[in-house]
Amino acid sequence: MPQREILWNVPPAVLTGVYALSALSTAWIVYWFYRRACLWKRGTAQPEPRSWLAGLARLGVYLAGHRKIRADRFAGIMHLLVFWGFIVLLIATTLVGIQHHFQLVFLTGWTYLLFSLAADLGGLAFCVGTGMALWRRVWRIETRLQPSRVHAAVLWLLLAIGVSGFVLEGARILAWDFPAFEVWSPIGYLFALALAWLSTDAAVALHLALWISHAALVIVFFLIVPVSILKHILLGAYSVAFPAGRLGMLNAPVELPTSAVDLPQLRTIDWLQADACLTCGLCTQACPAFAAGKPLSPRSIVLGLRAHLDSPQVPLTVQVADDALWSCTACNACDAACPINIRILDKIVALRRGRVATGELPEPAVAALESTAQKFNPFGQANSSRLDWASGLHVPVAKPEEKIELLYWVGCAGAFDPSGREVARAMVRILNHTRISFHVLGCAERCTGDPARRLGEEGLWQELAQENRRTLARHGVQAILTHCPHCYHAFANEYAELGSMPRVLHHSQWLQEKLADGTIKVNSGDDPITFHDPCYLGRVNDQTVAPRIVLDMVAPGRQVEMADHGRQSLCCGGGGGQIWLDVKGRTRVETMRAWQAEQTGAHTVATGCPFCRVMLEAGRGGLAAGQGNWRVRDLAELVAERLV
Repeated sequence: MPQREILWNVPPAVLTGVYALSALSTAWIVYWFYRRACLWKRGTAQPEPRSWLAGLARLGVYLAGHRKIRADRFAGIMHLLVFWGFIVLLIATTLVGIQHHFQLVFLTGWTYLLFSLAADLGGLAFCVGTGMALWRRVWRIETRLQPSRVHAAVLWLLLAIGVSGFVLEGARILAWDFPAFEVWSPIGYLFALALAWLSTDAAVALHLALWISHAALVIVFFLIVPVSILKHILLGAYSVAFPAGRLGMLNAPVELPTSAVDLPQLRTIDWLQADACLTCGLCTQACPAFAAGKPLSPRSIVLGLRAHLDSPQVPLTVQVADDALWSCTACNACDAACPINIRILDKIVALRRGRVATGELPEPAVAALESTAQKFNPFGQANSSRLDWASGLHVPVAKPEEKIELLYWVGCAGAFDPSGREVARAMVRILNHTRISFHVLGCAERCTGDPARRLGEEGLWQELAQENRRTLARHGVQAILTHCPHCYHAFANEYAELGSMPRVLHHSQWLQEKLADGTIKVNSGDDPITFHDPCYLGRVNDQTVAPRIVLDMVAPGRQVEMADHGRQSLCCGGGGGQIWLDVKGRTRVETMRAWQAEQTGAHTVATGCPFCRVMLEAGRGGLAAGQGNWRVRDLAELVAERLV
């Protein structure tokens, strides 16, 4: 009956030595992670409860398909081969151990044949995947990958483990004189044929030498797990199972920092994720600030935190430079791209909070924050002029304590920025046209605090959020309509964490509803049109369909997409306070986006964010002579132009 003697040809003394070394390597791994965890715990623990069942389910779904990694086809196939090959080999080794140590003989007959075939195919997948990784890391280093001799050495070790296992199998088959059933171990059988020139005694000796060598390589593998990229096997799995928060959501610190670098201002999970980072560079590849030549690489932010764990005597302000922190547009592209859900924006904002606490921030940021605190808007305008945009329009302003069924939240850009005012005026024309009852708050409206929070002024955000929530409650608001994705996100997600909120609608959703039910009717145009997805509408809140439905009513069949669109849209460059900070780079983010719009051949670039509208106009002006012969319009402006 097909089967094999487990640990054949392995002397008890050798086996005892391997077991002892394996126990020591396991103890080393436990010790290293324990010592590292003591460093991670210098951060603030996450207050939310952890469901291990939900976490394991989340991890299982992720591991089954490696969805994020498959965005890069080559990398996706490589990781799937390595991962599933490793899992198959791990299961095979475990089954062999169970049979040997518990004397449960079940690897016989067809079970053994299928087991042998699966183990060989798993080993082949592991070796092929490792070879693909070596190709990327050693022979054809991709621009987003950092050259590393250590990473290359780890991959060579993995390949040596896989190949030595096959050669070991081949030596065993040869020593047993090619049992017919061993053809079910096809790769090992091929190696046996390659070694057929050896005598039986030589094959037995080679088998023992290979067994010892293979075991030694496996022990080395375990020894280097904590101190190499291999630690992502454990830490990356934890980061996936228990993410540090939803995309676009910032953590609310237990206590506000009082120094530029106050370690508890970062959470335990932030430090753990710094160690979990794969250094794959997908975050940096997705970063618009990096692409524009600004001094920001999201990967470097994370690796700076890791460097601080390794060398805590070096100030974190040295390991993570200020100009990198203030270059971030808070677009969340890095977080969306990270294959193990590292929340990089959270870490950037946490470090910004420390800079704000000590006044170490750019002067434009100081001005925007002071204006927000004193005038309730970051534009430096007197709050008494918040309704100037409405001149000549019928705009019902809610009286104190008046109940509001539908609140049109104008926002700071809609009230004070010239382009934003045009959007607000268009929305009011549409609302009045539909005869739907609505109100605005006028001078009672305050900034939602979105720019302040992402600039690092958490205390100011909390004050504004609480005041706005009290205002909404006082008026009994049933629904909020806003044309600003940042206001939409603040109300629908961040304010909602503080307590119940009314229904919140971005104007693209509202326009879609009213166009669908016939409340709004428009004349259609035939000019080609493209849509720029605002980061906090598309990527963060996954609202990519409604704007396109609206545009399909405005210009049926004439939509064209930019190279980066939907949840993968390229940032306009104005978020994260950049509309005030304007950190310089090799080029400008808005110019890059304008170039993508230029490539579509569209006559109109539509968007659903007042900040994006400003930035796209600026980007259009930065194109070469003869280019940029298109207009930028908000969805509301396009609908208002075509009202029937």
